[in-house]
Amino acid sequence: MTFSIRSKLFSILLLATGSVVLCMYLVMSWSFDRGFLNYVHQQEQQKYQSLSLALAQHWQKSKGWQSLNSNRRQWDKLLSQHLSVPPPMPDVLSGPLTQRSPHLNNAFQREPPHGLPHESVKKPLLLDKDKTMLIGRALDLELLTLYSIQVNDQIVGYLGQLPQQTLSDELDVLFVQQQSQAFILVAVVMVIICMMAALPAAAHLVKPIRQLGLGTQRLISGHFDTLIAINRHDELGQLSKNFNTLANTLKQNEGARKQWIADISHELRTPLAILKAEIEAIQDGIRPWTTQALTSLHNEVEHLNRLINDLYELSMSDIGALNYQKEKIDVLAILQDCLGAFTSEFHGAGLSQCFDNTLNKTAFVLADSDRIKQLFNNLLKNTLRYTHAPGQLMVNATIVQGTLRIQFEDSLPGVSESERGHLFERLYRVEASRNRASGGAGLGLSICQNIVNAHSGSISAQASHYGGLGIVISLPLMHPKKGNTV
Repeated sequence: MTFSIRSKLFSILLLATGSVVLCMYLVMSWSFDRGFLNYVHQQEQQKYQSLSLALAQHWQKSKGWQSLNSNRRQWDKLLSQHLSVPPPMPDVLSGPLTQRSPHLNNAFQREPPHGLPHESVKKPLLLDKDKTMLIGRALDLELLTLYSIQVNDQIVGYLGQLPQQTLSDELDVLFVQQQSQAFILVAVVMVIICMMAALPAAAHLVKPIRQLGLGTQRLISGHFDTLIAINRHDELGQLSKNFNTLANTLKQNEGARKQWIADISHELRTPLAILKAEIEAIQDGIRPWTTQALTSLHNEVEHLNRLINDLYELSMSDIGALNYQKEKIDVLAILQDCLGAFTSEFHGAGLSQCFDNTLNKTAFVLADSDRIKQLFNNLLKNTLRYTHAPGQLMVNATIVQGTLRIQFEDSLPGVSESERGHLFERLYRVEASRNRASGGAGLGLSICQNIVNAHSGSISAQASHYGGLGIVISLPLMHPKKGNTV
């Protein structure tokens, strides 16, 4: 049997509040019983002190305890006046104690009926100055609370009281019972109030969780436009915000995936369609089988091969499968070699290149030399494909706060600000240069971004000072303790 979160929360809240109410009831009951018993004791002490004064006056008047000991009616009268003790039955206490029947004397020593207060608990004891029992039952003096009876600052006797551990007066017991019933009633009412408060509280806490559950089911079903209304600012509200962020991310990824598939299909279909058309033309005899036709077919195959290789490298980079053999390398030296390797191609395209290396220092970076070389080659190929002749490429390197900053700036044509933000998207090409003659598939800058990110760097696009496109690369330099000479 499983319980819902709502039932669990309700049970926890009810159990916690019920435990608190029970503890409060027990503590209050104990405190009231102890406090009321102390109050009764204090009242009894005042009465005993008053009785002690009366006994002192009686002793002074009678010159001893003999008259009081022989006349128990006078003793009972004093108790009735000062302690509110009802006098005994007249037929029982008629005559001196020594003249009573032995059966009556035994009757006084019997235990009271069950449920009634013991006589020795209610009546005090009288002792002389030597603490010899005069009136009352013989008890251990250590159990008694003694009140001295003084005449002219001399102790003539003691009044003994047996402390009560429980209440014996009927009115006192009734009062305590009424208070206990009131405490129980209050505790029950508090538990009911807690139940009424715990139920909506549990429902309030569970409501966003249910919404998250329903939203998750919709996401599983592919409805990535699912959003949850946020009307709270606690942890559940933050969780709802995270859910909406996840839903938007999945929606964007789904859109990018569809666009990715459509773009790949388009990029692969074009060279295949050209190959098929040229081969069919040769087969039908429309186009002769010449070296020029074979070169055209070879170019299309090469274009298709480059596209597939770029797609493969990009996918491997996404899943982290590219093998990066990082070591301490001089990035500026690799850049100089790459520029030298493209010198003839730049001259043939009517472009000039200039490397402003005013640092005159080495810049050591922990990186993979092959991937860094691929990064620079992609940027140089990008300039070759899209820069109009006559044109130029300016490359400069600076160091800012322990970071190597390399900037590529070419001449016309430029890229608008709205399009620069999409240059690193896969298969994206600026409309002005989106033609087959350039040979680009729009994957070069995406691969560059993955390479830079793998080296904990950054890459961005901006306007060039020469009217074209500027690409800025930032790579963290190695710490001087590790051999950096910058």
